[in-house]
Amino acid sequence: QLQDTTNAIIAEVQRVAGGDPRIFVSNVEIFPQQNGLLIQIEIQFVPGQTAQLLSVFFDQQTRSASYV
Repeated sequence: QLQDTTNAIIAEVQRVAGGDPRIFVSNVEIFPQQNGLLIQIEIQFVPGQTAQLLSVFFDQQTRSASYV
């Protein structure tokens, strides 16, 4: 079930990012944590070679998200 959830999150990140032609998601990694999930998204700006790493922690206990 965790793999299904992971795949669904990756698909949703790519779907949302696909709506903006200025960016390209080059990698998505998901790490289960004690209280939630850490999602790291590597984004490239089009055109360009420089990538930025966005890390967001989704806390299941507090039902909140935060940048890390």
